This record gives sequence, C-alpha cells and structure tokens, in this order.
Amino acid sequence: MSKVRFEFVAFILAGGLGKRLRSVVSDRPKPMADVQGQPFLEILVRLLASKGVGKFVMLVGYKADSIEQYFNNRRFENLEIQFSHEAKRLGTGGAVKNAERFATDPTLIVNGDTYLDVKIDELYKFHTSKNAQVTISTFRTFDVSRYGSVNVDQDGVVTKFHEKNSIPGKPGLINAGVSLVSRLFINGLPAKCKFSMETDIFPKIASGRKMFGLEQEGPFFDIGTPESYREFQDFAYDAQALRTNSLQTPGT
Repeated sequence: MSKVRFEFVAFILAGGLGKRLRSVVSDRPKPMADVQGQPFLEILVRLLASKGVGKFVMLVGYKADSIEQYFNNRRFENLEIQFSHEAKRLGTGGAVKNAERFATDPTLIVNGDTYLDVKIDELYKFHTSKNAQVTISTFRTFDVSRYGSVNVDQDGVVTKFHEKNSIPGKPGLINAGVSLVSRLFINGLPAKCKFSMETDIFPKIASGRKMFGLEQEGPFFDIGTPESYREFQDFAYDAQALRTNSLQTPGT
C-alpha cells in the first residue's frame, strides 16, 4: 500500500458497450467482467487505491445500474466512489466533459477496460514538472497495430498519434489508457456532444506539441477482446497463485 495519498480524483471510463467482448461477457458491462470471482473494475480500483488514489468517479452509461449497485453495496474502506451518468452515449471525451463538476487539478483519467501497473507518483511528478495540460502513460509493445502508436521525443513531448492498423506488426509505444489532465483542459472540452478523446482531441493537442508522455513498464492488459480477456484472467490466476504460495512458504 502506497504511503502517498493523492488529493486528485480518478475518472474511470466505464460506459462503453463492449461489443467485441459480448461473446463471452453478455450479461454485464465490460468493466464488470468476472476475473477470479470479482469484477475487473474492482481489481482496477484496488490497484489504484494501493498507489494512493482515494477518490473515484465512475463514468457510466451502458448498464450503469449494475456498476452503481455493486459499488454501493460493497465497503471500500477510506475510498470515496461517486458516479457520473450519461443520459445518452457521449464517447470518452464527452463522458469526461459530462463529469466536469467532479474534476480536480489534475484529474486522473483511466480506461475502465485497461490494466496498467502504473507508477502514479512518477506520472504526477513528471506532469507537474512539465506544467502540462495532458500527460499520457505510454507502454512499449511488440505490435502496435491493435492500439495505434504514439511518437514521443527525447523531451517527453508527444508529437504524433498513428491510427490502429496503420503500422501492422511493428513495435513501438502505445497510449496505455492512464492520463493526467488539468482542470483547465477539461473546462475547454466541447460540451453536450459525443466525441472521442483518443481520436478527436489528443491528436490535435499533439500536433501543437502541448502533450507529454511518460513510458511505463507495466504489466499492461486490455480486456477488450475475448483473447485479451483470457490473457488477463491467466495473469490474475498466476498472480493469485504466487500470493498464496508466498504465504505458505516458510521463511517468506
């Protein structure tokens, strides 16, 4: 458990339809997919809480009631969890703008279907040292085609985004779905409309050299497809086995 306690809030994007995962997760929203007996979203909250995040806002839309009921019926000690509801689909950017009233300076924005063992303290120090409006976490992978890639220069400035499948089979950096943004940035987003943060906003900011990126070592998982969901289940099972064995091994 982190000794650092951050004052900023974490917005967790949990309102998507999760169509690619429907063949294996059809009765609940994607972030609530079961992993070793608990929802992925709870794993994500507990991961961030262990790193010093204590305030959360779930940005919910599709099957929002199941998310809200679950977290309202569970006890999360020393955590504050609130909800921002979409009356209609707003996309990732519109969802963030819709939750503007909860924003802090900065605000952590986290994809609700992405697991990154992010070093939040390093991300925060880097973000503040650059006086940045937006700082994304990046992750190096062997094949960027599924995610799209990010160019970052030696000063940590994000210079360009490449769309999915534009560079098939090539290694590089991807946007890992954990960002720090200023309240001023959120205030400046367009209101009452649907748009994507990743495709409509971030590339424009990068073209003006106003965005920064910090590489994280991971591990990193995106549960958006049946294949990647199984990979994370395997990872979680192995991690649980390691924790159990360590408790049973004398002298550890």
